[in-house]
Amino acid sequence: METSYMNQPQAAVPVNGAVQQVSAMPVQANYVPAAPARTYPVQSASSSTTVSRAVSAGFFGFVVVSTGVMGANLNKVANGKMSVGQALGDSVVKGASGAVAAASASTATNTLTSGGVAGLAVTLATATGVSYLINRLYSKGESL
Repeated sequence: METSYMNQPQAAVPVNGAVQQVSAMPVQANYVPAAPARTYPVQSASSSTTVSRAVSAGFFGFVVVSTGVMGANLNKVANGKMSVGQALGDSVVKGASGAVAAASASTATNTLTSGGVAGLAVTLATATGVSYLINRLYSKGESL
């Protein structure tokens, strides 16, 4: 036989001069709710959001920069100054540089500001600085 506590009688009990309704439903003794299982390392929602935004910005930066560079390189291919393989390789390398710069700028902006003019300034400064450093290192590697 199933027991339903939905229609259990309630009693009016005076507490500190006020009358409160108390259910006649039995209370389970020594009930301790189970703690949810933890996974390590513990991540907060804000850190996963920041990572997601950085990855999205990185993909966007790669697409924008690599297609822009490829367009410029196709002009060089048409003029005979560059092969198609060189044009493709150059656009992928510079696209990767743009991806890192965009992801870094997105992370800095989301971490340091709440948007607006300050966010735009942080985005521009970070992307420019990271792009400069990558291009500087890349150009040193070519001259070796």
